[in-house]
Amino acid sequence: MNDVQVIHFLTRALNAAAENENWAQVQEVDKQIASLLTTLKRNPLSDEKRVALEALRRMHRKVNDKCRLKSEELERKMALQRRNQEGIAAYAAFMDEGDIR
Repeated sequence: MNDVQVIHFLTRALNAAAENENWAQVQEVDKQIASLLTTLKRNPLSDEKRVALEALRRMHRKVNDKCRLKSEELERKMALQRRNQEGIAAYAAFMDEGDIR
């Protein structure tokens, strides 16, 4: 595979991992992208590579936004769970005191 094919492959792989919400795979593809970018910066980029990299950059931003939104959603759910647990614990303590009397 040449560099442009690799860039297109990684773009598709990143998209597929994010669509499946396979965050471990997103992380793995991200590492591969970082490695590729390190090797690409050693040489001048052709127009074809620039176009492919721009598509990859847009996909990376889209996936990053999705990760951020999912993280915020998870934080809200965890906060709700903590509040519910506090209420359940208080109710349980109240019931235990009532049972003792």
